[in-house]
Amino acid sequence: MGSAAAQSVTTGAVQGRVVDHATKEPLAGVTVVAIGASPEPQSTLTEEDGTYKITELLPGVYVVTFYIGDLTVSRSGIRVSANDITPVHQKIRLTDQPGTIIEVDSPPPQINPHSTTKGSKYDRRHIERVPTQNRGFEGTAGNQAGTHNDGVGLAVSGSTSLENRYLVDGIDITGLTYGTVGTPILSEFIEEVEVIAGGYNAEWGRAIGGIVNVITRSGSNTFRGSVFGTMSPGFLAKRGQSTPVNASSIDVESNRAYSADFGVELGGPILKDRLFFYVGFAPQLARTDYTRITKRQTDCRQLLPSGELSGCDPRLSSQGGYADGTADVDPATGFYITDELDRDVRSGSSQQYSALAKLNLAVSPKDQAQLSMIAVPSRGESPGLYGLPSSGGRSDGLTTDAALRWTSKLNEDRTEVEALVAWHRSTSNSGSIDPSLDSQPRQILRGGNLGTWSGLGGESARTAAGCTDGGAGDPYSAITNCPMETVSYAIGGPGSISRDSEDRRMARLTATQRLRAAGTHELKVGLDFESDTKETSRLYSGGAFLQNDVGNSIRVTRWVQLAPAGDKDPRFDQMCSTADAMGGNGMAGTKTYACDFLSGTPGAPGTSIVGSTINWAAFLRDSWAIRPNLVFNAGVRYEEQRLRYASNLQGTDDPLTGNKIGKDAMTLDKNFAPRLGLIWDPTKIGASKIFGSWGRFYESIPMDINDRSFGGEVSFTQTFTSGQGRQPCGPTDPRIGGPDGVGCLTPSGPATQETLLGSSGVLVAPGIKAQYMDEVLAGVEYQLSDNLKLGITYQNRQLGRVIEDVSTDGASTYIIANPGEWSKEEETKLLQRIARTDDAVTRGRLERQLTLYKGIRGFDRPLRRYDAIELNLARQFSKGLFAQASYTYSRTQGNYPGSLSYDNGQIDPNISSQYDLIELLANRTGKLPQDRPHSVKVDGHYKFDLGENNALTFGGRIRMVSGVPKSALGAHYLYGPDESFVLPRGVMGRSEIQHGIDVHLAYARKLSKTMTAEVYFDVFNLYDNQGTFDTDQTYAPAVRRTAPGAGGGSENNVNPIVGGGYEDLMWAKTIDSTGNETGVPTARNPNFGKATSRYSPTSARIGFRLTF
Repeated sequence: MGSAAAQSVTTGAVQGRVVDHATKEPLAGVTVVAIGASPEPQSTLTEEDGTYKITELLPGVYVVTFYIGDLTVSRSGIRVSANDITPVHQKIRLTDQPGTIIEVDSPPPQINPHSTTKGSKYDRRHIERVPTQNRGFEGTAGNQAGTHNDGVGLAVSGSTSLENRYLVDGIDITGLTYGTVGTPILSEFIEEVEVIAGGYNAEWGRAIGGIVNVITRSGSNTFRGSVFGTMSPGFLAKRGQSTPVNASSIDVESNRAYSADFGVELGGPILKDRLFFYVGFAPQLARTDYTRITKRQTDCRQLLPSGELSGCDPRLSSQGGYADGTADVDPATGFYITDELDRDVRSGSSQQYSALAKLNLAVSPKDQAQLSMIAVPSRGESPGLYGLPSSGGRSDGLTTDAALRWTSKLNEDRTEVEALVAWHRSTSNSGSIDPSLDSQPRQILRGGNLGTWSGLGGESARTAAGCTDGGAGDPYSAITNCPMETVSYAIGGPGSISRDSEDRRMARLTATQRLRAAGTHELKVGLDFESDTKETSRLYSGGAFLQNDVGNSIRVTRWVQLAPAGDKDPRFDQMCSTADAMGGNGMAGTKTYACDFLSGTPGAPGTSIVGSTINWAAFLRDSWAIRPNLVFNAGVRYEEQRLRYASNLQGTDDPLTGNKIGKDAMTLDKNFAPRLGLIWDPTKIGASKIFGSWGRFYESIPMDINDRSFGGEVSFTQTFTSGQGRQPCGPTDPRIGGPDGVGCLTPSGPATQETLLGSSGVLVAPGIKAQYMDEVLAGVEYQLSDNLKLGITYQNRQLGRVIEDVSTDGASTYIIANPGEWSKEEETKLLQRIARTDDAVTRGRLERQLTLYKGIRGFDRPLRRYDAIELNLARQFSKGLFAQASYTYSRTQGNYPGSLSYDNGQIDPNISSQYDLIELLANRTGKLPQDRPHSVKVDGHYKFDLGENNALTFGGRIRMVSGVPKSALGAHYLYGPDESFVLPRGVMGRSEIQHGIDVHLAYARKLSKTMTAEVYFDVFNLYDNQGTFDTDQTYAPAVRRTAPGAGGGSENNVNPIVGGGYEDLMWAKTIDSTGNETGVPTARNPNFGKATSRYSPTSARIGFRLTF
């Protein structure tokens, strides 16, 4: 008897074969009963061939008992996991005396001989005894081989962290906007965490990364619960190693002040054997202290002929000193040498309250229902660090989830039906740390100096005095003391204000049928439907966002709404102009629209955008046990996704096509995803397997694309420059060093340049197809002994097709397309349509679209290939010891990292800048940011019994992972900072190997038969290895300054040096605003290659748990 998976994502199963010990003949009609974590016992009878299967078992430990005649055989310690099958085979001596009861304490094999899934399951013991800093399920999920933290979340098997799917008790909690974790779940409420990193069957979809399946705890016939708490005080943590920023006069060190949680969880019967409850509640509180250090550069040293630096003598060289008008640089590090001026501490805080409730109803042993609810309100504040203290932000939100699940067993347990309806909702509000500033525009100052900006009132008297240039007490009068070349300075309001919400309503129905035909078949069919809604706000505080390149230019960016054709609404009282790609030069090349500047007031007209997406899928899977030790899994999944226009756009005119906008912006259908797998158990007793699988997996596009591309997003940017008697934004503000950008909101003169982004709408390439990934998996697992398992797995993943926005006319028009491909069939259809069109205007528009679509083929096809060999060793929990270890060698290469653009930090799945322009593709092929060839993970725990009532537990984990590839990036004349790969991707080497050890020590004392008290102590990063997490990869900054901290400057764009090496950087030349190369060498970022973030320092956590 075989199966590809258990019958539900929230429950597991036991199955096996019962035979006569002497003859090995199958025994039919044996009663098999499983008693344990599930509220009620579950039972079945063996078939003619001695096989049986018991499904719908909650995760936990069971006793499986076999009854035949007057003989009883009982197997204890059988652990069942969700979405899994535990093999329990049994030999029975029919010659034993009637009435004999045989008790067997022998763990079943650790190998699931019916599944090709690559992944792990972490039970309650693992969650409690293997320390992770994250108190949610993400930390535990990170123990899976082939995963790592990419700075946003959990990256699985070469994919980005935005390509996973997360479920809790069957509820899809994946964030709708970007694909991140939507609902945090405290580990104290979790029974089991399952991570599926590959090889998943047709039941699973909407993911091209991994699947994380979380099962929370449940009630039973026994009242049980716990009171718990943890505290991570700042005095038990080392200080974070400084990550100074070169050519900046502000450094920030973050250190945890405290992190704590405490709560209670309780479960038990309401009606014995019928109705059970589980509840949990826990506040989580945290504060982080940011030490803000101000510093000034020095000019008092010179490099001696010996190669060493001289001592400090601030006199001018003409006076016998070493001051020469150039800031001192440490030749060993490349950093400017600085004097610390002052330091102060600014704090951020967060509060989160986790609540969970569950009801389980056993209508009968065959019919069961479950109602679950989760609520997590939260709020937080973060201080302004690189700017005024008031430039910080506040946020609050509420996440709620609910689900109702029903399962039934029919036809002597051969038929099973499961139905689920669920709801996920999340709200998010944000603004300034000072609510009165929500009405003020945010202004980012760049290229000035801290001495001047001290006049804004955000710096201490010591900093202001030490940074002031040219004063009587200035020791380095020949240089700018406190330049801010590589870090901006924020003043004003919070910038973006959010009043967002996301809502997912889903339903799923599955049926399983077991039958016999040339072996045993388990047929499973299912249908699921999902309706997603997202409301997002377009709000800039004060109605605008200001970027002030001090002394050079000021850019004012606003959200705007363009007046529909013929609309006479008086609120469209502004005029927005932009270059017309279809026109000529000068006035002929300019388009002007009546528009409304959207205010920063929540609820104002045009500021709320509502989008929606419909997902549905159906699957069919057959798990065919050709023989008891040979299983063939075959399935197919069909998925469809309909991404809709924002409600306010439906029924309006499309500016590109001239047609009325309907409901669906993009329909991705005909997505058939076949899955095949073969498993052979040479031992025939579940102690080994040789397996292989192939599958296709489709992406489910997050709703960020609905907000932006299909939500009518239009921004209006005006660039103002002073000079030749022009001061459109007002005179120089002595506190800034140039005009105040606020003056540009009501300018006295015209802008130098005006640009509308999004005014042309977005085209969707006809015939666009869904993004998918293909995977091949092969491996061997063998049970070396009762408790020891060895496995080796090869995994290959390749993106087959990608959806991204591209521009084939120099960033004037954007097309959602499959880069590198556009079907000839669609081209023929458009040509035929053009031939049938008599209207000259319509014909011209269609011909232009044809030209744009044909240009899609000129893009390189996106590539991402992941190859990995994984060796793993696991020792099952026995006699107090559990251990698992893995070594993964992997390579991730290509030209497209995926949904997360690591290189410039952009989080816009499927509409990033990675494929916007053909000229941006040069040098992008190479080692992708996910490429971390070597990874070692070792987890373990051991429990010592100290007498009858006391126990001591040791736990720990060891980690080692290769560093991240490094590149050299530069600014592009159209797209700005970090969009041009100056050298081929990854040729600058990689950051150092990261390694660390975390340990757990716990002491437990039994206070009574039903009550145990435990205290524990966790230490993270035991030997304080604060390695580099990320480096500054900007080689050529967007602006070349005339002098450090002096403001002003010129563009510093650069073209890729195709196939170049580090030695070629010295020949790079600046590109002007029209894209032409000049003879001016490219200016280098003084912080290039330096660490920008590090891993956390040594810290400790104290915890207690009182269970009853």
